[in-house]
Amino acid sequence: MHMLARGLPIVLLSFVALPAVAATMPTPSITILAPAAGSSVATSEIPVSVATKNFSVECAHVGQPGVPGRGHIHAMVDGTSMAVMTNVYCSKRFTISGEGLQPGKHTLAVILATDAHDNASMPAEVTFTYQPQSALPLPASAETGKPSLTILSPGNGARVGKTFDLKVAVSNFQLSCNLEGRPNVSGYGHLHVFVTQPGITDKPSWAPKMPMEPMGGSSSSMKGESPMAGEMKMMSMIGMIGMPCATTIPVDLSQWHTGKAKIVVMFANNDHEPTMGVAAAAVTVNVR
Repeated sequence: MHMLARGLPIVLLSFVALPAVAATMPTPSITILAPAAGSSVATSEIPVSVATKNFSVECAHVGQPGVPGRGHIHAMVDGTSMAVMTNVYCSKRFTISGEGLQPGKHTLAVILATDAHDNASMPAEVTFTYQPQSALPLPASAETGKPSLTILSPGNGARVGKTFDLKVAVSNFQLSCNLEGRPNVSGYGHLHVFVTQPGITDKPSWAPKMPMEPMGGSSSSMKGESPMAGEMKMMSMIGMIGMPCATTIPVDLSQWHTGKAKIVVMFANNDHEPTMGVAAAAVTVNVR
């Protein structure tokens, strides 16, 4: 969710500086209501419901530096790293695909995130049993040639409104949101979309300072994932506006400035690392 040298940061949770302006703000928190601890999920999709305090869950400002008490939700299955992140969620109720998930016990982790994808709360975890009537395995490799990605519209230099459709052409690559956070499968993945705009994305991100230990659950899911022996960290991803899996992508810049903005689209594997050997596609537009 920025600019993108080698790859996206792998570990989600962090210690970061607390701005003085937010020092007296109520602390945001998140609690998992469903699935309940120890419950069984018999459907192919996993319904998730959460409760939050002192936090507005929305995506209208996603990708911006952020302000205290506003942002979205990150969810992970069987870990707390970006490699197992299932997507970005803009409401307190959502579903997670069970495709590629083995039947049995699993751990769901959720955390509040700022508009810039920094952590904004302590994480919450719950262990449940996934027992669908018919499990969906990971697909077979779909490599048929070198992948390519092209932006069809808007064109470079085009004038666009605050909301518009971003259309891309994809070759030799299967887009799947269901597989986000699952083990990589050759030829499968999704898109990462970024916006950069002077006066917005060149500002530092806001993020709170807090020790990131899981709430109400075991920390065993974090073993081996952090290079900091119990600390989990993530660089800010200012500009990341979405992780879609379609070739027509609605873009909402209603909370951005008018003027020039750069749109960058790239392939990402299931673990959110950039797909190697494939150039990102980019256009500069004039937002009206």
